[in-house]
Amino acid sequence: MVRCALTGTPGTGKTSISDFLDTKVVHLSDYYEEASEGKTKSGEWLIDLDKINAIVKESNLKDVVFEGHTSHTLDNLEMVILLRCDPSILRERLTKRNYSKEKINENLEAEALNIIFDEVIENISADKIFQLDTTDQTPEQSAKKLSNFMNGNIKLDESYDYSERIMEWY
Repeated sequence: MVRCALTGTPGTGKTSISDFLDTKVVHLSDYYEEASEGKTKSGEWLIDLDKINAIVKESNLKDVVFEGHTSHTLDNLEMVILLRCDPSILRERLTKRNYSKEKINENLEAEALNIIFDEVIENISADKIFQLDTTDQTPEQSAKKLSNFMNGNIKLDESYDYSERIMEWY
């Protein structure tokens, strides 16, 4: 096991899947209050990425999965697992969470335009980025697949492009 980030657009399954992993998981959300300047009017943490990185670095954790939609911005990662989800299913998941229409659209666009992948590629080399589509899998199924991958039993050679979904929205 290595220092790994489990990241993805909100609603792709990061937290749910991490609950089923058989490895140490650090939820970055546990550090949001300490690494924030407060919340927005809608209740979202204004996370200072430098502060959260310093907090994680200070903990000197190894052999751990850092879970969170900003985990890919951490320093000294050895691997990033990017969860993906078809925007139509992602819409359903975010609606169930009572996200505002504006927030849902923001996240659907981020998924369709590969925004997090583009951020990941800025932080770590492409050969250390692995993607898993959670669209048609339960969190347990996805966690099992990730555990098999992390234990070297299977490969994740998947890549996804949902950009054509944007045309359906207009």
